[in-house]
Amino acid sequence: MEEFKHHYLRLCKEYHIDTQDCVLKQLNSASGGSPTKHGRTSLNLSTNSLTPKTCAVLGKLLATDRMFSEIRLNDCMITEDGIKVIAHGLSSNVACQKLYLKGNNIRASGAEALGKMLRDNTTLTHLCLEWNSLGMLENSFSIFCDGLAANTSLFSLDLRNNQISHDGATELSQALKRNSTLLHLDLRWNNVGIIGGRSLLCMLETNKTLSKLDLAGNNVPVDISKAIDTAILANSDHQALANEYQSRQNMLGRELTSLKKEKQSQMVNLMDTLDKQEESLRRTQRSSGHKIGQLQAALEERKTAFNSLAAKLSMVESELAVSEVQNNDYQTIVLKVKQEQEDSKERHMTELRREREGHQLTETKLLKEVTEFMEKNSTLENKLDEVERKCKVQQEQIYDLKEQLTHNQADLKLKASHFEEKVHHEKQKYKDALREMEELQQREISRCQQDCGESEKTLKDRIQKLENNRLELEEEISRMKNVHVADRLQNEEHLMITKQKIRQEEEQRCKQYEEKIRLLQQSKDETQSHANMLSGTVQDLQSKNSGLVLENEALKRKIEGFQNELAGKNSEMMTEVGKVRLEMAQRMNKLEAENQTQSELRDKMHNLDQQLTEQTVRNRDAIHAKEREITELQERLKSKETEIQRMREDEAQRASVLQQAILNYVKH
Repeated sequence: MEEFKHHYLRLCKEYHIDTQDCVLKQLNSASGGSPTKHGRTSLNLSTNSLTPKTCAVLGKLLATDRMFSEIRLNDCMITEDGIKVIAHGLSSNVACQKLYLKGNNIRASGAEALGKMLRDNTTLTHLCLEWNSLGMLENSFSIFCDGLAANTSLFSLDLRNNQISHDGATELSQALKRNSTLLHLDLRWNNVGIIGGRSLLCMLETNKTLSKLDLAGNNVPVDISKAIDTAILANSDHQALANEYQSRQNMLGRELTSLKKEKQSQMVNLMDTLDKQEESLRRTQRSSGHKIGQLQAALEERKTAFNSLAAKLSMVESELAVSEVQNNDYQTIVLKVKQEQEDSKERHMTELRREREGHQLTETKLLKEVTEFMEKNSTLENKLDEVERKCKVQQEQIYDLKEQLTHNQADLKLKASHFEEKVHHEKQKYKDALREMEELQQREISRCQQDCGESEKTLKDRIQKLENNRLELEEEISRMKNVHVADRLQNEEHLMITKQKIRQEEEQRCKQYEEKIRLLQQSKDETQSHANMLSGTVQDLQSKNSGLVLENEALKRKIEGFQNELAGKNSEMMTEVGKVRLEMAQRMNKLEAENQTQSELRDKMHNLDQQLTEQTVRNRDAIHAKEREITELQERLKSKETEIQRMREDEAQRASVLQQAILNYVKH
């Protein structure tokens, strides 16, 4: 407000115009700059006589003003020149929405200036011109009407007490035929008359936006005013239906956009989950491959250690051969003992190799099973549990056999020590016992090999079945993805088609209703013209007054019948609109059912993800169990290596004892 006041004072100084105290007082007071509902201010200079120079300054200020959304200049005694300047300034204003010019005796050039302002202004929505003289001169009022016809923003126009005659009403009706935005027109207390009322009624045949028209105090006949009221009601109903249709169309558009966004977000989430699952699978594969490589490196190190031990054994055997050359008497016995020891060592080595190979095979098989279990569904969990149980039973059997072998080896070692102590006394018994033990070992080894071969075959068959099931599940998942994408595309196409159909049907129905209403109005106008002709003949021929009155009553009855037909047509239109609403509700129900199916698919995908996570946890537990078994096997291998080392040391001690005994025997 201070800025507006500053500009006002500056322009007054530039043009050497004396400032008006009333204007400054209103600008300084709170009433002059009171805020409106929209947050902007209101300029209220009502009941203050404004000079033409002050109006010129105000016009220049209002041309660039962006502060005032409401301007009140009621009863300001503004001259024609002042109205011209203010209207010229408001023609380029982009902030004012309400303009009040009540009681300023506007006529002639002022009306022309207001018409030009209405043609150029695009923000004014309410214009009050009560208690003026716009309709005094027909030419100036026609220019005002032309500006009103070209305007596209005005919603309400107040023309009360403006001396508008029937010619002005015809001009105004012609302008309103071209205007499609005005909703409220107030023409009370003018001189419209019968001709003006007819012109306004004809205007309502084409104008379907005007929803309120006040004609009190214009000497308009009752039948014409009733017809105008019915047309206005029809326009208001049509406008309400159009607004409702537009709001529903906007609501459907928003719902469709929200559904599209939800579908896109769901697809993105599904793709993200699938990518995460693939990455987790790759990580598990990499970690399992790394662990397998570490295990293979450890096994190779163990092989090198065993080779070094074998080399040491060969050195010991060479030393023993030298001692055997010196001792000819015990050469055969020592050779036999060495052969038996070598046979036992070779058998032990072969058993160790077989165990290693079996362990490697089992490791590879278990790793394959782990990679395959990661891609399986919950339907195979029971089968996998049964397979794991059988594997555990077989592994327990293998462990039992290994323990039996270790017990047998311990027995052999004890018997070997006992045989060394009683070399001279129980050679034959020891040989028989060794043979029996070897036969038993061979039988047990052969039986274990057969069992392992059978278990390998069964595991291979089950692995093949699991691979087939995995491939089937992958195909099903890809098929479900394709089906989901196809369903989404079909739903989108169906929605677009239904939208287009609904729009076309609504447009066709609206056109049909408009044509029917137009035909009915034409027939109504024909009957009205006929009634007017009859009234003229009544005035000319008073002798035939009674018969013409009867005919007039008959025509009125026909008009009432036509009005009833119009009411029936309106009811039919409402029923058809209800049918359209029912169809829209059914289509919305279909869309909701499709959304429910999509939610069910989401739940299924969520269940599959949960099952995959559970399967990964189980596979991890199985891997940990296998790692524990591998560590136990490694510990057993270490214990066996220590036992072999101890046996070698015992054999070396025994060989030294034999050498000393032989040397003592030779000396004696």
